[in-house]
Amino acid sequence: MNEVKSGVLPALIDYYRRLEDDPNQKIAEFGFSREKIHYCIVLEPDGTICDPGLIDIRRQNEKGKPIPALMVVPDGGGRSGTGMKPFFCWDNTGYALGRDNKDKPERAEAMFDAFRELHLRMCDLVGDDDGYAALCRFLERWTPADAEDLPGWEEAAGKNVVFKIRGREGYIHQSDAVKAAWRSTLESADKGERGVSLISGAEDELARLHPLIGGISGANTMGAAIVSFNLDAFESYGREQSYNAPVGVRDAFRYTTALNRLLADSTRRVRIGDATVVFWSDRASEAEDFFAHVIDESAEDKTMADRVSAFLKAARQGRLADAVEDPAAPFYILGLSPNASRVNVRFWLPGTVQQFAERLAKHVADLEMTGARDDDPPLIVRRLIYEAMPEGTAANRERQIAQLAGEFTRAVFTGTAYPQAIFGGIIRRLRADQTMNHRRAAMLKACIVRNARLAGRQKEVPVALNRDHPDPAYQMGRLFAAFEKTQQDALPGLNKTIKDGYFGTASATPSTVFPRLVRLHQHHIDKLDGGWRVNRERLVQEICSHIDRFPAHLPLEQQGMFHIGYYHQRQDFFTSKKSGNEPDDHTEPALEEVTA
Repeated sequence: MNEVKSGVLPALIDYYRRLEDDPNQKIAEFGFSREKIHYCIVLEPDGTICDPGLIDIRRQNEKGKPIPALMVVPDGGGRSGTGMKPFFCWDNTGYALGRDNKDKPERAEAMFDAFRELHLRMCDLVGDDDGYAALCRFLERWTPADAEDLPGWEEAAGKNVVFKIRGREGYIHQSDAVKAAWRSTLESADKGERGVSLISGAEDELARLHPLIGGISGANTMGAAIVSFNLDAFESYGREQSYNAPVGVRDAFRYTTALNRLLADSTRRVRIGDATVVFWSDRASEAEDFFAHVIDESAEDKTMADRVSAFLKAARQGRLADAVEDPAAPFYILGLSPNASRVNVRFWLPGTVQQFAERLAKHVADLEMTGARDDDPPLIVRRLIYEAMPEGTAANRERQIAQLAGEFTRAVFTGTAYPQAIFGGIIRRLRADQTMNHRRAAMLKACIVRNARLAGRQKEVPVALNRDHPDPAYQMGRLFAAFEKTQQDALPGLNKTIKDGYFGTASATPSTVFPRLVRLHQHHIDKLDGGWRVNRERLVQEICSHIDRFPAHLPLEQQGMFHIGYYHQRQDFFTSKKSGNEPDDHTEPALEEVTA
């Protein structure tokens, strides 16, 4: 059983080793990388280019857009500046053919010269390999100007290409001899500073610059570093750049390769606020397959939804082993956000499948609230945070969501208190728009219950209407709902109700409003007939039996209880009732919710 790693980089390296042990994953080894390849140049054994020469190896996605193939190729290490740096056995057409989609033929020919020189220099090292020999013969004879005559050139210009021999399986760069020659070149290359890697503890060449991370929303499209030091102020004891936090080149390659693989996998990546979140285990776990569906409310797969429900139910009942094979498997959640040239770690949550499942199940239980519809998406992050955001421009709301998303996610998956800003934000929204819906009621309840539990207090917050709940604020919310419903029944078609004028004040300072509401209620109830009036009088008397007085002020938590009581009573009103005291056809429409 592997231990849970406390550090980000060691956990990523463990994930790399897991992928390395699985041949189906086709993970790149040290010195190689997984790159986007668009076209293949097909050669004859004598080095001449075949007709049509350029073969499009991209596939079509569901929208018909061409998607490049991902291939493990010799790692070029990236390019910067204006110098020439060709890649081995693959590159863009500027290097591989001497022409690209830029109007600079002289530079493209110089790039091709560098590409040709690299490959001819490697001939002796590769040795007896027919494919590589054909590539060298092609490079010796090729005239860059001929590239523009190739069929499909306009589409292919500037894109990445690889080479293969007509009629043979695989590509030239996949030959054992070619890969061995490339490894030998890496071993004999000029070495940088050596030292002990902080991750593995082994002596190795130290990485001066770490490979870049791609696929983080909002970050530099060319990639950004998760470990970097680019100012003198960051130096320590004269150690410059990444030598300041020494990591071996192999460890740097492993963790960046693993992270880039996670970021490229839509089943291991979700977006929360401005954070790109990845999750993984160092061993195969069923939890990995549906974790994204647990936190991404856009998931609509019924089969997956059923699996998620079973998973959470098993976690709540203490029988997680029935839902997943290895509940003790390490599980990691990493949130990354962009910041100029580097990547910020917004949150890092290590644990086990069981720990996260139990915390997530507790979160779902805290949110449990009557009024949910069968087609409602799960209440996980974004929809709940939206309810706390004031109305405003989309950009401003997204910025505020980004600030809360990391804190909220951390609270969900660590079992700590939800951000108080969410509770206060919902109360402010209720005062502003007087709209109580299922999401707001669920989040208010969850905050109250969790805060009480963490403080060691007993606080019962009902899931549905509890007529005998001892909390006066809850009962005052019920009373307000009863007054409002009586007004609506007495004056059908009314455009505005007491909620429009008194809701916020009644929840914060009851003593200033309720005496007036009592008088208004008596006026409205006199307009009701028969059993309707009797039932409503009984309801108000039953509610008032739990209220000793109307206080001058309700603390924030009690205001939340007021709103929950109001919501529960409204839900009860808008449920079909058939009793001897009311008409059999007394069926009212479902309580509407606002859409965030």
